[in-house]
Amino acid sequence: MKKLILLMLTAFVLAGVINCYATGSIELKMATFLPRQDRNVTAWWAFVKAVNEKAKGELKIKYVGGPEAVPSFKQFEALRSGVLDMIFGCESYYGRQVTGFAYTHLSRLTPWEERQNGYYDFRVQLLKKHGVFYLGRPLYGTWFHVFTNKFVKRPQELKGQKIRVSATYEPFIRRLGAVPITLPGSDVYTALERGTIDGYCWAVLGNIQMGWHEVCKYILEPRIYSMNIEALINLRTWNKLPDHLKQLLKECMIENEKKYSRVMAELGEQEYAEMQQKGMKVIKFSPEDTKWYVELAYEAGWDEVIKSNPALGQKLRKLLSPEQ
Repeated sequence: MKKLILLMLTAFVLAGVINCYATGSIELKMATFLPRQDRNVTAWWAFVKAVNEKAKGELKIKYVGGPEAVPSFKQFEALRSGVLDMIFGCESYYGRQVTGFAYTHLSRLTPWEERQNGYYDFRVQLLKKHGVFYLGRPLYGTWFHVFTNKFVKRPQELKGQKIRVSATYEPFIRRLGAVPITLPGSDVYTALERGTIDGYCWAVLGNIQMGWHEVCKYILEPRIYSMNIEALINLRTWNKLPDHLKQLLKECMIENEKKYSRVMAELGEQEYAEMQQKGMKVIKFSPEDTKWYVELAYEAGWDEVIKSNPALGQKLRKLLSPEQ
C-alpha cells in the first residue's frame, strides 16, 4: 500500500511538472550575485523585463534575491543542483570549478565577436559538462580599476600594498608585488576604514553605491579587463523548455548584449566622473608605465591560466586574444 501511495504521489508531481510545461506556465527561479539595486545589474534587469514581456505569460523569470538570499560564492552550486534555475553570475566566483581558473575578464572581444569566432559555442560546451547552459554576457562595456589610499607615482610602487581582490585580479596584484587579500565586496568599506587593506580592485560601477569614495583616496587611471558576468541556466531546466522559448531567451540576450554595451559604458563614464567630483583623485602614469601596467595585467592573467591547464589555456587565449 505504501509503495502504491508513493507511486501515485510521484505520478501526481510529474503530471504537475509536465502540465506546467505543456500549458506554458513556466517560472525560472533567478538570483544575482550583486544586490538588486547595484548599478552593475542595470543591463540584466532590462533583459529580464524583455523576456517576461515577450513571453506573454508562457515563461516568467522570478527574482528570488541577491547575495542576501543565496551567498554569491554559492550561487553556481545552487544552480547546478537545481535550487536555482538561472543566475546572473560573476565567473571569478566559480571559474575554478569549471575550468580550474577564472579567465573571461581577459577577453579582448565583444560578446558578438565571441559568437562569431566560435568562442561562444566553445563556452556552451564547457559549461554543459557541469550541468549548466551558457546564455551569454549580459554586462559588457565597463572595465576595472585598482583603487588605493597610498599615493604612488609609478605602478611599481604598489609593491607591498594590501589590495582586496577576487580571482579576477589576484595574479596581476601578485605580479605587481602587492599583497592580495580576498574579501567579499560587503567587507571592503570596513577594511578600508580600519586600514586592514590599503586598496581594492573593482569595476568602475558600484563604488559610490557602496560608499567606498568616503574611505578611499585614489583611482589608478589605467583601465583593465572587461566585465566577466554571465547569464547561466540549469541544463535540466534548459532542456525542458520548448524550442520557441529557448529561441526567445537567446534572441533577448543577443539584443541585450548589443544595446546595453553602450548604455553600460556611458554609466561607467558617469561614475568615473562622479567619483572624482566626490573627492577621489586619479593617478595617471606615464605612457610607458601605463603600457607596462596594462600589458602586465593581461600577461599575469594568461600566465596563470596556461600554467593551470596548458592546452585549454592556449586555446582560450587564441580565441579571446586574436591579435596575440
